[in-house]
Amino acid sequence: MASWLPRTQVPGQSVSVSATTTPLLPGASALLDLAGLGRLGHFLAVSTDAPGWLSFYSSAAAREADGSRPITQDPPPGSGVLLDLATTAAALTITAPPGGTYFSSDGVTSPNSPPLLRVLVRNTGTAQAAIAVTVSAVVLAP
Repeated sequence: MASWLPRTQVPGQSVSVSATTTPLLPGASALLDLAGLGRLGHFLAVSTDAPGWLSFYSSAAAREADGSRPITQDPPPGSGVLLDLATTAAALTITAPPGGTYFSSDGVTSPNSPPLLRVLVRNTGTAQAAIAVTVSAVVLAP
């Protein structure tokens, strides 16, 4: 009989990874690739230092396909959008929802490259800003 261990009880390393966009005008967007989060993990929290709309993706292709979706539209199931959230001036840190799992499917096609968490960052503020994004997560598979 196979033994099963619920994913909430899998021991893992808690990490925080940060990256900053170039200066963005209001409404503009930038692509970030976050290394150091492994191939699989759980989001704990996401924070920015300026208001923004952040979309996390399982691959670069998913990010490219979703790039023109308006903030008022939910991503379709199976689109590769892992987490979609907006920070405001009053709430620059968002605690991830239960079950906020991420994975990188890019490593499947390029096994020698490090796994990257793909992010699209949009400036939703009223002023130009270089937006720093910090992701806190528990890495389940390096």
